[in-house]
Amino acid sequence: MKKRLLILGAGRGQVGLYKAAKEMGINTIAGTMLGGNLPCLKLADEVCDMDISKPDEVVEKAKKLQLDGVATCCLDTGIASLGKVCDSLQLVGLKEISAAMCNDKSKMKKAFMENKVSTAKYFEISNEEELEKALETIKLPVIIKAIDLQGSNGIYISKTKEAAIKGFHAAMKLTKQSYCIVEEFIEGWEFGAQAFVYRGEVLFVMPHGDETYMSHTAVPVGHYVPLDCNKDVYDQTEKAVKSAIKALGLDNCAVNVDLILKDGKVYVIELTGRVGANCLPELVEINFGIEYYKMIVAMAVGENPVKYWENRRANTKAGLAQMILEKEKSGIIENISYEEQIKDNVLEVTFFKQCGDQIRVFENSNDCIGQIIVQGETLDECKEELKKGS
Repeated sequence: MKKRLLILGAGRGQVGLYKAAKEMGINTIAGTMLGGNLPCLKLADEVCDMDISKPDEVVEKAKKLQLDGVATCCLDTGIASLGKVCDSLQLVGLKEISAAMCNDKSKMKKAFMENKVSTAKYFEISNEEELEKALETIKLPVIIKAIDLQGSNGIYISKTKEAAIKGFHAAMKLTKQSYCIVEEFIEGWEFGAQAFVYRGEVLFVMPHGDETYMSHTAVPVGHYVPLDCNKDVYDQTEKAVKSAIKALGLDNCAVNVDLILKDGKVYVIELTGRVGANCLPELVEINFGIEYYKMIVAMAVGENPVKYWENRRANTKAGLAQMILEKEKSGIIENISYEEQIKDNVLEVTFFKQCGDQIRVFENSNDCIGQIIVQGETLDECKEELKKGS
C-alpha cells in the first residue's frame, strides 16, 4: 500500500514537494482552504479542506486521513499545525513546542538569550511608554517586529524616535498579539543558511548569499551559493546555526536561517523549522547534488533521509536564483516571454503571472512576476548566464 503524506499548503512554494512525493510513489493530500487556482491542487492525489493556520482544526482532520507523514516547505503559515500534528499522531517531524518558538519572534529571542546564541538585544513592548523606555537601552536605529507574521510583514526599520513610534503602531495593527518587539538594528551584511537536522544530528549547514530589495524593510529577491566569505565566517555561521537549532530544540526538519555579519561577528536574526523559500531548496540541490525535496519527504514518512545525503557529490557547485520583479510602475502585463534558449545550466525560468494580469511595484514576494535559476562551476559563471537571459 502506498504511503500517505499530508502537505500543508498548495501554493507555488510547495510544488517541488508534491513532485518529489509523486516520483517516490507516495500519495499526497493537499491541506489547504478550497477556492482559487492553487498550482498544487492538480498535482495532489487528494485535497483536504483546512485552514493550515489553525492547529486544532488541522489535527482533527489529519486524524481521519490515515497518514504516514506530514510536511510543508517554503511557508511559515502551517508550522504550528505541523508541530501539533507530528506530536498528536506521533509522526516524524517538528515538535509542537519548537514550532511555537519558530512562529513567535519573542519566544525565539528569549530562547536565544537563555542559550547564549549570538543575536541582537530586544524588548517586548505593548505601548509607547514601554517603547520609549526600551529606547533608553537600545540606541537608534532600531527594528520593530510583529512577533507572529512571516516574511517581511510587520517589520519596520526606524532611525528616529518618531519613526519607531510609527513603526510600533503599524506593527500592532497587523499582529494578533497584544505586544510586539523592538530590537537593536545590527547594520551589516545580511545573508542566510539552510540546514538539516535528523535524530539530533545536523547533517549540514549551507551558508548562502541573499540579494535584497529595500521596501519598508529589506526583502529577499534572490539567493546564491557559495557565500563569498572567508573560512572564519563559515565557521562562525556553522557554530551559530547549530547553537540556535539547539536553543529551539529543532529536530527532524529542514531549517531556514537569517543571519547578519557586523565587524567580523556573525549574529542570528531568526530561524524556522522548514526549508527556505524562493528557490532555496533548488540551491541546496545544486550545491550538493542531492534530491533535497525527496530527502524532506522521506523523513516525513518515516524513511531514512540520510541515504540522499550520502549520495551527494564530492565537490559542490555554484547556483544563483533571482526573482523577476517590477521596480518602477504598476500596470497590466501585455506581453511576457523568455527568448533565450534554455540550456543545461539554466535550470528554470518560471512566470507566475500571465498576459492580462495586474502587477504592482514590488513590495513583497506576493508581487513577484517569476523566477530564474542557473547553475555553474563558479558564481561568476552563474552571473554571466543570468545576464544573457535578462
